[in-house]
Amino acid sequence: MTSRSFPIFPLGKETHRTTLPVNEVFWDGVVQGEGPYAGRACGFIRLGLCNLKCPPCDTHQTWDTSRHDLAETCPETPVEETVSLLPGNLRMVVISGGEPLIWQRTPAFTTMLKLLSLRNIEIHVETNGTLAPAPENNLFIKHYSVSPKLSAMGGADPVTKRIKPTVIATFAEQAAAGTAVFKFVVENRAHIEEVARFAHRHKIDPSWVWVMPEASDTETLLARQPEVTAAGARLGFNSSTRMHMIAQCR
Repeated sequence: MTSRSFPIFPLGKETHRTTLPVNEVFWDGVVQGEGPYAGRACGFIRLGLCNLKCPPCDTHQTWDTSRHDLAETCPETPVEETVSLLPGNLRMVVISGGEPLIWQRTPAFTTMLKLLSLRNIEIHVETNGTLAPAPENNLFIKHYSVSPKLSAMGGADPVTKRIKPTVIATFAEQAAAGTAVFKFVVENRAHIEEVARFAHRHKIDPSWVWVMPEASDTETLLARQPEVTAAGARLGFNSSTRMHMIAQCR
């Protein structure tokens, strides 16, 4: 495969009836670090495969075959086994990736949602906003964290691939209903201005938007936080830090 390419996993009902490619499951001492649920104790289920190729991506082991053997980093795993790894006192799980909605119409994904719901676990999904959520899954999923890839994050892909207006509109309806937010990791005021243009173009209310600093270390995070918070607030955007980095829980 070419550099930064990804395999096309078979998504038919026969091939993913009971298993999904799972990169990792973690929960010990973990909180949601970003957005409106920051600070809540949770677990993460990270699935393999993505439909974008973002250069700054910090989970390239889920899709980048130029650097990883996905059969090893994201082995096919029975969903019952995946869910059984979570402790009994856990009340919130974030399904992430990669791009987890690639798998949303497979029987295994539906089974995973049902198993989590039977344990009274609140289900959140992190998505890049290129795939519309399957309506039948909204019965189980409480919250979508939608992170459209603007130029800073998604420059490796053409804008027509990473920004899907009809999908953004669907998630905007979810946001209006209180079941989604739009989340952007930004470095500076110029990036926030790009977020503002995006929000205006797609009729996204500022109250549905969360911005937070891009950083690979706590020092950079804290240095960028004041500018990101102030610039975002002037536009009516919410702001959060990235608590998981400060707490060093992941």
